Order: sequence, then structure tokens, then C-alpha cells
Amino acid sequence: MNQDLEKLISLHDLDIMILDLGRTDILQQEVRLGLSPDMALTELTTMREQLASTIRKRWMSLYAQITARYDNAVVPVIMQRCSGCFTRLPTAVSSADDRNEQVRTCPTCGRIIYWAD
Repeated sequence: MNQDLEKLISLHDLDIMILDLGRTDILQQEVRLGLSPDMALTELTTMREQLASTIRKRWMSLYAQITARYDNAVVPVIMQRCSGCFTRLPTAVSSADDRNEQVRTCPTCGRIIYWAD
């Protein structure tokens, strides 16, 4: 898998975890477990900043544009469909041998896509 694509997937995962920490039910669960939500948020934010600094500006710009529009900026392709907009991808895109060897976007919604198989 393309290194830039792996980093974008990891960045998206960190962003989701940071957003989840803001949810009341998650906070209550962490307090019950004796975890400090502030410490977890600080650690995740630090990890995100470190990862973001290693991603090319081109991809960070694209990621920022997509996250401004959608909650899920990076989505897997499932059964030849973008799992963001559920549109069937063109055969040329979904059957390419190098499909995870470069950063690709859905031709319909513009989200970054990857194949998890």
C-alpha cells in the first residue's frame, strides 16, 4: 500500500478518535474506568500533529478540503462501491492492479478511497 495513503488512513482514524472523545457517553465511560479524558485528548492530538507533519502538503490540503465537507474523508471501497456515497466505481478504477499504490479519490463524491481486501 502507498505510504501516503497509509498515513491518510491513520490520520483519519486519529481524527475520529479525537471526535469520539468529545462525546458525552465516551467521556462517562472513561471516567468510570479511571482514565483522564484530557490526557487521552492531549496524547491523541500530539500523535495527530506528529503524523500530519509527515504527510505531504498536497495530501493534507486535499484531506482538509474533504473534511470540511464530509465527516468521513477516507473511506474503503466495498463491493466495488465507495462506502462514502455508495456509488459504484467505474471498472477502470476498481479493477486497476495498482489501486492501493497511489492516493485515489471517488469520482462522484471526491473522498479518498482505498481497497481493504
